[in-house]
Amino acid sequence: MKIIDDKNYYKMSELVEETQLSNHTISFYHKKGLLPNTVNTSKNMKYYPEITITVLNMIKYFKDNLSFSIDYIKELFDYYNIDFDDRAELILQSIQMISSEIKNPILKKDLDKELLNEAINLDLLDDKEIYFKTEIQVLKVYEELRLYEISSHLIEEYVSTSKKLALIERELSSKVLEKTGFLPEVLVLDILNSFKPYIFNRHTIEEFKKEI
Repeated sequence: MKIIDDKNYYKMSELVEETQLSNHTISFYHKKGLLPNTVNTSKNMKYYPEITITVLNMIKYFKDNLSFSIDYIKELFDYYNIDFDDRAELILQSIQMISSEIKNPILKKDLDKELLNEAINLDLLDDKEIYFKTEIQVLKVYEELRLYEISSHLIEEYVSTSKKLALIERELSSKVLEKTGFLPEVLVLDILNSFKPYIFNRHTIEEFKKEI
């Protein structure tokens, strides 16, 4: 590790050791524009800023756990205008990337206005001009629930419970940060992508079993 302008920088060999990714893979990601800018020394040695490790771990997680292609990851990075200067913001952006697939965009004006406004008022969706695949799926599920005359109170309770769960998730992360002084980005993504869905669905199954 080398300190440049009071910031930590890593050589390629150190990145390889930290992330278990090959020299070739890291260079490829850099050429694709997925990594922050490097610094070159007078010895023509290239150094990567410390946040590069977080970015590489994110890319590795997206590929290995979510089967995202490199081209799609690049599309995500461009859409969310990835912040390579703020690690906390970068982790938050990675959560957004997992939560919403930016595919098959549909303009707000092309959606059912009444249905969309109801979904927004229930806090199922954000109010914006373009909606993507995951958001459209949420809207379709809500439309289906309306057909069965599901009380809006039940949906409001579902959203309220989700917000409470989000607070607990944040507290879990804060406790790790408090204990170690460092928040592992992979742990945050695992809580969101594996831990929460499994536990939530496990107990949902138990509730359905009771009815059966």
